[in-house]
Amino acid sequence: MRKLNILARDQKTESLWRDELKTLQASAGGTLSNWESQISAFDRMGFSIVMVLEEKEMLPDPKRIDVVDDLLVFPFRLAEIMSVLKHHSVRHLEREALEEVELAHQSVQNANQLAERILKAKTPKRYTHIKGLNVMSRHLSGLKPGGDYFDVFESSKKDFVNILLVDSSTYGISAAFLGMILSSSARIANDASLSTADWVRAIYHELKLTLGDDGHFSVFFGRFNRSSFSLHYQLFGTIEAFIVEKEGQTSSLQKNGKSWNAKSTPEPGIEKIVALNPKDRIILLSDGFVNGVGGEFHLHKIIQERLGQDPFDLVNELSFQIKAKLNPGETFPGEDCSAIVIDIDQPGLRLAPTG
Repeated sequence: MRKLNILARDQKTESLWRDELKTLQASAGGTLSNWESQISAFDRMGFSIVMVLEEKEMLPDPKRIDVVDDLLVFPFRLAEIMSVLKHHSVRHLEREALEEVELAHQSVQNANQLAERILKAKTPKRYTHIKGLNVMSRHLSGLKPGGDYFDVFESSKKDFVNILLVDSSTYGISAAFLGMILSSSARIANDASLSTADWVRAIYHELKLTLGDDGHFSVFFGRFNRSSFSLHYQLFGTIEAFIVEKEGQTSSLQKNGKSWNAKSTPEPGIEKIVALNPKDRIILLSDGFVNGVGGEFHLHKIIQERLGQDPFDLVNELSFQIKAKLNPGETFPGEDCSAIVIDIDQPGLRLAPTG
């Protein structure tokens, strides 16, 4: 039981009350000549202030009792004492729970900020080194476990550009994928014989033990071939991909299948291929952005309103839509939001066919 401080008008009254509450610990407190200032001087962290009045005593001015948390009438009644103790015990438990929730929330925020800094350091917003393509990306860290990862990187001969976006439902899946990508990205970038289907199948077998029955993993892996001006890709799960032609017609890329878990195996994939033209636009979005802007109807409206504008304007508008829906005091959306927008800028980037 918490320590109980008793403050009465005189020592005799304090002793009387202390004897009545002999099951509680008590300590003397002084006189009531200036009881408001004495109460204000208490360290009230984790404590409640209960005013005790004698049965025939008049209540103080309501404005003066704002500094107390509850009232008891003397002579004491056991039921009233138990009710007050129970009420304030629950209040203290609620305060402690709120403090723990706040600490946990702060810990999640710190982790998200760290993840966002790492991803920003690894993936620039604008990929200026990839000639002929205007590539813009944006990432907003969310509160849910797991998260997104994306990258755009060229082969050593610069004959094709790899485009990757994944969405993991747990930190374990995310960590396993990052370990794999760090060890194999160089091979992926330079092995033209490894199809997107082969690479996606290799990812699944690497992650299968980590996925679990409840985990899920979504992936887009594509290759823009500069010789044929085509996009070869594999698309599973909740990631959405669009091609916007220069005239404004928008089409969704067909998916190979649903999100993965330990019970679902990607079917042997035939590479899906889309022919592209100069001035076409490729848009890749994790479900955080799609859901956050209000679904595909609102998303298509935003895409159409930004036709002919730089990819920077589109990702800025998508980010604004997410942040505008946050409640006051919130820093992060509910889930990760990742976007990659690629404009095929220069007809001259087409390479002569080889082989």
